[in-house]
Amino acid sequence: MAPGIGRALARAVQQEGLWEDLAIEGPSLANARRRQLFRYLCLRPCARVGEIARDLSYSQATVRWHEWDLLENGYVQIEGTRVFPAGLIDPEDAVLFASLAAMGRAAVLAATFASPGTSYQEVAQYVDLTRQSVSKIAQELSEYGLLNLVEDGRYRRLYPTDRLTKKREGNRPRAAAFGDALLRRLADDGLSPDLLRRDESALLVRFGVGPQRVVLDLPLDPYVTAWQGIS
Repeated sequence: MAPGIGRALARAVQQEGLWEDLAIEGPSLANARRRQLFRYLCLRPCARVGEIARDLSYSQATVRWHEWDLLENGYVQIEGTRVFPAGLIDPEDAVLFASLAAMGRAAVLAATFASPGTSYQEVAQYVDLTRQSVSKIAQELSEYGLLNLVEDGRYRRLYPTDRLTKKREGNRPRAAAFGDALLRRLADDGLSPDLLRRDESALLVRFGVGPQRVVLDLPLDPYVTAWQGIS
């Protein structure tokens, strides 16, 4: 959820959360599970079906079903097998996000940012992986320009680069346009959106039909949330 949200607004979000289906047929985001999935893909574009199913406690068939609906209605797009919210990220970065979504990648990257210059063995102990796994992951992340690998005697040390920071800054106009498009789409679907809060990293919107309303807090900062992890 976006930082700085007031207690009253936080209570409203809890009372009007993601888990209620709206009594209207047609709009994709009227479905509670679909809203959860869409929000998850905004947090972690290109996440694998199995991981989504585990984190959301859905079956893989349910994830695929709702991804297909979101695709048909233009909320997501697919590059190969990689699914991500349409318009939120540069499609050329889909491969990068798919890498970050793979097991261990985000943990290794986060450990390196937390302690620049850490060794493979230190990272392995921190993230509970073998040194061989860390070595493979570090090499992959370095190929994407996210880490620098530096020889230091018998150690190889990991240093983060500023590539994600630059991509994050460059993506802000795209994320803002994504939020604008979502609000227009909700209005076009007859869901009468009411913008509660908006900043560079999140959009908080209430929408629904008649007296039935739900609140969706939608993250808009995937170049951070894909590897740092925000609930």
